[in-house]
Amino acid sequence: MKMKKSLCLALTLLLVLFASAAMAAKLEPRSTQIEETITWESDTLKITIDQWLYVYKNFDLRFYVAVVDAAAPEQLRTAFAGERYSKDETEATGDIAARHNAVLAINGDYYNYKDKIGLVIRNGELYRDEPGSRDHLLVEKDGSFTGLTKAEYKAGLGEEYIARGVQQSFTFGPLLVRDGEIVELPEKYTIYTDEDIREPRSAIGWVDETKYVVVVADGRRKDWSPKGMNLQELQQVFVQYGCQVAYNLDGGGSATLLLNGELVNRPSGSRQRDVSDIVFFTN
Repeated sequence: MKMKKSLCLALTLLLVLFASAAMAAKLEPRSTQIEETITWESDTLKITIDQWLYVYKNFDLRFYVAVVDAAAPEQLRTAFAGERYSKDETEATGDIAARHNAVLAINGDYYNYKDKIGLVIRNGELYRDEPGSRDHLLVEKDGSFTGLTKAEYKAGLGEEYIARGVQQSFTFGPLLVRDGEIVELPEKYTIYTDEDIREPRSAIGWVDETKYVVVVADGRRKDWSPKGMNLQELQQVFVQYGCQVAYNLDGGGSATLLLNGELVNRPSGSRQRDVSDIVFFTN
């Protein structure tokens, strides 16, 4: 009897170890490399974009990491489609960026899509202050980021945030990195957090002072990047690049990265998706 129990225990342990090893192997690419690096520099802005290739057993993953060194926090800005806060206004990221002479631009949090709740502060103005079921990101006056989990976020503090100088807020998530460490992702969230879920992604992180990291991952593109990136890989990239705080923005067909009006990534659709807002850096 004791022998049978010991045998069962040993078999159970082996199965657990095998499952853990299989999971680790699933997450580990066979090889990683930077395929191309683009640099751009002015008197007040320095941008380096690395195009990464992760090779897995059955697919490739391509994503872009843009490191942005700005001279002042005011160079991180946002803009609305149609230049107004609206429940239904949308435009392509590139069209909005062109009107603002954006150097580097990505899609925002799509504040008016489905989840019309939460906090919306843009360029120092309060547009919405409602209860929300998502993590929030605040961009402070000095350019630093503050991440709030959905449990920490409380509606009705918008005017206080404005008074203390908060310039931008985003309602999407989840929060990926805080205090330089990976945040444990909730099992239940508006965006699926399971490791098996791979999608095109857009996300932004803060390193220190006015240094930022933008990540845009391609997906749903056969023979290029067919599956996309999971949130766990996204977290690891931000930590690798030294971010203290990082936050997931709208992804999927919205995931778009532009440099001086030129499309850098390959969006999943045949064209740039119309979105409600963008995040950009300017001179």
